[in-house]
Amino acid sequence: MTKQAYSHIQCKKTSMIDLLLDAGVYKKGNKQLYELTLQELETEYEAISQQRISR
Repeated sequence: MTKQAYSHIQCKKTSMIDLLLDAGVYKKGNKQLYELTLQELETEYEAISQQRISR
């Protein structure tokens, strides 16, 4: 992976973590958000978004 691609992924992870923190999510199971992959963060955010829509 190039340095630029890695930097882009880290930026997206940071953005997803910020969105989850704003939604009140601080951990998933026994893992801190920073320990999750970008895909896991995106999946968690989608689940939170769906819960908000169904309310």
